[in-house]
Amino acid sequence: MTELSVYDNDPTLYLFTSLTAGSSHIVTATSRIETILRANKIPFKGVDTATDDLARKLYSRRASGKKLPLLVKEGYVIADLEQVEEWNEYDEL
Repeated sequence: MTELSVYDNDPTLYLFTSLTAGSSHIVTATSRIETILRANKIPFKGVDTATDDLARKLYSRRASGKKLPLLVKEGYVIADLEQVEEWNEYDEL
């Protein structure tokens, strides 16, 4: 059992971000995703990859070049800001 299996077996929706990256883009995009999720009453947990080693490992291994912030569920990166905005626009969340 790998250490990342903690996320693999967890049905929680996680919002991976990095609030200490120094990029205003990440903070703005994170806020936008949070707003969309809350407006659609979708529960999630925020995770700062700068302070969570396990989350950082999952991001580096499974993000396939996608940039933060990202939605992660059951160990899979399922969406970035662009995808979340598209789902929201077409009521697919």
